[in-house]
Amino acid sequence: MVKFLASSFTVLLLTIAAVKAQINPALYPKVNEVPPIDSPEVVAWLKEIDLTGAPQIELHKGAPPACPNPPIANECYWTCDGCAADDITACAAPNTWGLTFDDGPSTFTPTLLDYLKTNKLSASFFVIGSNAIQYPDTLKREVAEGHHLASHTWSHHALTTLTNQQIVAEMKWTEKAVFEATGLRLKYMRPPYGDINNRVRFVLKKLGYIPVDWTGDAFDTNDWRIPTMTEAQVIATFSKSLDTYVAGPKTKGFYCLEHDVSSLTVNVALKLLPLGIARKINFASVAGCESDAQPYQAGSTAPMPTLPSGAAPSGQPSPTKGGATPSAGAGGNGTTNGPTILNPQNKSGASTVAVSGVFAVAAAAAAFILA
Repeated sequence: MVKFLASSFTVLLLTIAAVKAQINPALYPKVNEVPPIDSPEVVAWLKEIDLTGAPQIELHKGAPPACPNPPIANECYWTCDGCAADDITACAAPNTWGLTFDDGPSTFTPTLLDYLKTNKLSASFFVIGSNAIQYPDTLKREVAEGHHLASHTWSHHALTTLTNQQIVAEMKWTEKAVFEATGLRLKYMRPPYGDINNRVRFVLKKLGYIPVDWTGDAFDTNDWRIPTMTEAQVIATFSKSLDTYVAGPKTKGFYCLEHDVSSLTVNVALKLLPLGIARKINFASVAGCESDAQPYQAGSTAPMPTLPSGAAPSGQPSPTKGGATPSAGAGGNGTTNGPTILNPQNKSGASTVAVSGVFAVAAAAAAFILA
């Protein structure tokens, strides 16, 4: 057993050292733009999948797109129709806040990570590829501190406005960026603006992705509306949503819409999370909510992280549970707005997280390598 642990420790350190090199943005598409589909990389990715049989649904227009009137038959358009198909829209764990943050990483993400670490909370970060290539060390820190990474596309364009090939480019470039930084292949994704229909779902499934929406408008924190909406209004509105939730049966948890893209959204997150703690709501990442012990796709070169796979109250370690197939929750109806994407310049650093046994030593060594 000691030899096995020592070997695992060595493999972990070698893997972390291998991903120390910074990503070269020159090898990636232009940030915040839909990647071209005629690049050698995208041409190769398209040859790996069969998109024949995709639903023939007309592309939507707008940023974000307006709802079609009348609705398109058999489209199952979550943003406008509240049709979720088999998307995940509710945390499977009872009395649990499925903690998710979109649009990062940014220069403000480390502040949020500090808070989550202090309060022993795990979250899923739906990252934008255009931002990921600029902050690879933040991605590494998120993984090192027990958080879960997922995709939010390359450029944050509404997916129902893109061709099937463009959707592939958006997803695969983001996947490549995160893989280069961490050695992990993403498995879960959240569509920008919650903009998803059956055609988009078809392409995502071909790529091995599981869509995760949020649990309806009541659990959109509206942080992206600040400063048009005041911080006090955001807090008051979301407090009412939490009160309504805790007064109910709480048989399922919920996923919120929050962002780590600006100082405004991060600052309000630091005030919203204590509201859940005060109401004795548990917290978990998507991997924890869905009890998924394999929260990344096959083909990852880094060891599969041991993520907290059960909900836990603030300040307590999350219990570890066996893996389970992610389950779809109840249908939701989401907002069609969102924050703009930053184009940051500076990179953030990494730090350690306390874990048990030999991996505590590994985490400390990882922090030393990544510093």
